Amino acid sequence: MGRGIIYGMSDTHETYSWNVRSYECGADGLATLPSICNYLQETASMHAESLSFSRTDFEHAGMHETWVLARLKVEMTRFPAWNEQFSILTYPRGIKRVSACRDFVVSDAKSEEIGKATSEWAIIDLKTRSLVSVPSSVAAAANDVRPPVFGETHSPRPKFGRDVPPAASFDFRALKSDIDLNGHVNNVRYIAWLLENAPAAHSLDIVFRSETTAGEELRAEAAPADGGGLVHRIYSPSDGRERIVAATF
Repeated sequence: MGRGIIYGMSDTHETYSWNVRSYECGADGLATLPSICNYLQETASMHAESLSFSRTDFEHAGMHETWVLARLKVEMTRFPAWNEQFSILTYPRGIKRVSACRDFVVSDAKSEEIGKATSEWAIIDLKTRSLVSVPSSVAAAANDVRPPVFGETHSPRPKFGRDVPPAASFDFRALKSDIDLNGHVNNVRYIAWLLENAPAAHSLDIVFRSETTAGEELRAEAAPADGGGLVHRIYSPSDGRERIVAATF
């Protein structure tokens, strides 16, 4: 069945308001970075629904496909506190090879910016787990009024140097509770895992490379990055296959 969704909008955006819940906070009473990333994911899902290219729309069109996060870059100047209201402005920003780009601006109740993020999303076939093309309707809905939140020049993808001994490392197993409705470990679970080696991070750049299912043995490593911060990777010790590579600051 054809994808059949056409847009001609020049400023396709939406703002969603949220309140920080107690279980989304750390001991300091502030929302954690994984909690913020959960809000970004939910905001993206809700906006895709309103633009008629969500997973639900794919299902209604008879397509067994879903969105998966390929890359996420987040910078927070401050984290909202327990019960604080904040908002997230989001908008699609066009197609980059096989992925669709989406930006976010996080603001407090006074409309002051407290964070920003950009993301890349791919579509997979739920049966074959292989990538499929992004529908033209997504490109047509791209916002051509609002500028990219990190400017026109995007930073290079983080890399983990194999010849550098990790400064921190731990082994663990993916659990059934880590699996989401797409049948694999949810992207925010990786973020929570890597932050065990960087608990004070306020900025993150993460690339998702392969899927993880329940029961798999994994290792999380971190090493100092050139210019400050840490680089991370989570991979399978049995075959060396990387699940994510990331940088935190």
